[in-house]
This record gives sequence, C-alpha cells and structure tokens, in this order.
Amino acid sequence: MNKQSKSRGRRGIEWTDYTWNPIGGCKHGCRWQMPDGTIAECYAETVAERVATSAYPHGFEHHYWRPDVLQEPLQLRTPARIFLDSMSDLMGNWVPADQIEQVLGVCREARWHSFQLLTKNAPRLLKFSFPSNVWIGVSAPPSMMMGKQLTRELQERMVKKQLEVLRQIRVPVRWMSIEPLSFDIAPLLVGSPLEWAVIGAATNGSTTYQPQREWVENVLRVLDAQNTPVFFKGNLDWPHSRWREDAPTGEQKLRLDILQPAQSRL
Repeated sequence: MNKQSKSRGRRGIEWTDYTWNPIGGCKHGCRWQMPDGTIAECYAETVAERVATSAYPHGFEHHYWRPDVLQEPLQLRTPARIFLDSMSDLMGNWVPADQIEQVLGVCREARWHSFQLLTKNAPRLLKFSFPSNVWIGVSAPPSMMMGKQLTRELQERMVKKQLEVLRQIRVPVRWMSIEPLSFDIAPLLVGSPLEWAVIGAATNGSTTYQPQREWVENVLRVLDAQNTPVFFKGNLDWPHSRWREDAPTGEQKLRLDILQPAQSRL
C-alpha cells in the first residue's frame, strides 16, 4: 500500500490515508476536454504509462491481478482509510467476479479499516454484497469514455443512473468524486443519497483548469442544504477562508462500531 499526502498542494490523494490496488489497469479510456480544447487522459493512465511502466508492462488498458498484495491491509494494525482502486476500477466489467469477492473478503476481515471504493460502472455494484466498512463512490462522467464522446445528455443520464444505484445500496457512506467539476452538475444532485462529495479541478499534466465559480457554488448550495459534507481537492482554487475538508458525518459512529472488535484482538 502507498501512504498518501495530506497537505494541500502536495502530490497524493488528500482524502485517503493509503492506496491499495490488488486490481490494476482500467479499460474505460476516460478523457476530458479542457477549456482550451486540449484532451487530457486519466491521471492513473499517465502514471502507469510514464512513471510506473514496470508495474504496467502491457499498458494501462489491461487487466492486472495482484494476489500477492491482497493481505497488505491486514498487516496495517492502525485504523486507516484505504482507497482500494486508485489505479483501477474494481467494478469494471472486465474484472472477474471471483477476484472482486477476494478483495471484498479482505475488506471484511480487516474490519478496523474503512475502504473507499470508486467506480464509473455503477450498475455492477448491485451484483455484490458489501462489508459494513466499505464506502461506495461513483465518479462524475468524463468527456469521452471507451472511445465514445459523451454529450451533455449522456453525462446527465450517467449521473442519474449512478445516483439511482446508490439509493439501492446500504453502506456507511455513499459518495461521489466530482473531479473534475466540468459542468453544472448541481441540479442533478438535488435529493441525492450522497453522504460525501469530493470536488476538484481539471488537470492536464502540470496545467490546472478551474471549474466555473458558479458551478462550485451551486454544488455547495445543494449539498449544504442536504447536510452533505464536501472535501476540496488541493488543485481547486478557492478562498482559503472558505476551504472545505469535511468528512462524512457518520464517520465517528462508523469507526466506533468497527473498531471495538478489532481492538479486542490486538
């Protein structure tokens, strides 16, 4: 597992403690059109094919199964938040069900941790039963996916489907990663089941493209009215006096529920 940076402006995923990827690679082929017309690829693809090529010898759009790292969360005794698919999509339709079950089995066993799952394939979530310490998240849609341009209508339909699926799932935290916030998604979030949201800017290498201020304000207005906590990614340019790094409101109760059995074994 890789420990993540917590400081604003540093590299890393600020909203988690560790990343863990027993599944690697992704075939979604996500792309984002930047305001200046350039096309940005998924950050994980960039990492896999430029920095971590030895770990992804067949490229990023390939399925990698790494059973040798399955036990890593069990070796970490201090309770932590663990992002379990930062370099993959555990719910990808190319991932065998038995491998998904093995990953979820470790999550059940390591019940003192909170595991954060994030997917763009929300419908497949309905085919699995999730442990009580797994947070289920969905990603806001990109501009292009699997070689197909997503019109605004298609993006909106995808968000509606994601939220419909989340309503049917019983887990401690249902959340959405809105990174980047690339259109005014706020109207779609009214009455949503979200218990947490992460908002970020669009990036293309070292270049950052900020969302329209109005879009951020609209999302905050909707989610604040629903008492949904919001976390700002470090790449978002926002007045520091109004900076958000809020966690789900039910986290404290969740931690107490799952820590007691674990502590009794230490």
